[in-house]
Amino acid sequence: MATQVSEIVQARRHSSGGIFSVNAIGLERMNGLAAPLALLDNFRVSGQPFGPHPHAGFSAITYIFEDSPGALRSRDSLGNDLEIGPGGIVWLQAGRGAQHQEVPAVPGSELHGAQIYVNLSMSNKLADPKTMYMLSSQVPEWRNEAGDRIRVLVGGFGNVRSPIEPVEPYSILDAFLIGQVAYPLASGENSVIYVLEGQLDVVIEEKVHRLPSETAIAISGTGEVRLSSAGGVVHALLLSGPALNEPVFAEGPFIMNDAAGIRSARLRFQSGQMGRLEPV
Repeated sequence: MATQVSEIVQARRHSSGGIFSVNAIGLERMNGLAAPLALLDNFRVSGQPFGPHPHAGFSAITYIFEDSPGALRSRDSLGNDLEIGPGGIVWLQAGRGAQHQEVPAVPGSELHGAQIYVNLSMSNKLADPKTMYMLSSQVPEWRNEAGDRIRVLVGGFGNVRSPIEPVEPYSILDAFLIGQVAYPLASGENSVIYVLEGQLDVVIEEKVHRLPSETAIAISGTGEVRLSSAGGVVHALLLSGPALNEPVFAEGPFIMNDAAGIRSARLRFQSGQMGRLEPV
């Protein structure tokens, strides 16, 4: 089957009173080629825009970019209270449900990161909730002689693998490219490439798709694509995982397969089955 490619999607910028701003990728414009990815935001926050809140049916991932001025405090109803500095990542596999709250570790300091939601399949919607994380010093990296560098946050690249192992396979790579690398496409998987800085040439079946800053593209196929800088250092997130061709019913903080699943998640939350978490 020929490789399928979405349009190039420009991030939309939103802000809230100087406390919170986000560049959000409209995954709904990617013709279904982004699934199981359900949300992809590049955010900056300096306050506490959100109190404790529940999640169920998916995994909520926060990656703190290396250039972030401040660290993240990530708390959840599983008993975790973590400080994740620049370059670190925390993965809340919500499954049947858990609460969390994430704020700058130092009140008032700016936090720069990516918020990523990865949907879970029907068979794992009620999986046990679990929190996984890595500090920056624990993140394995792939490098080549040309100076390209890829931080392997989840999944693998080349002979480098992350110790984070979600209940369903997924890959999140933070890439800094000055030359060219081959990015593999696996059968049955969807990939999303999001350029944060610079200009990236994505070569798919000899056709060049040029992605400027704050744009993304989704790809489904087999083989590999070539990623190369169009000048200077390119910073991009590379995300991929098995395509999820199931009904999606999202409401507020829950992603399930139907309205009954949403009602059930809401009842679990209201009855305390997602634990308790007091505000910071």
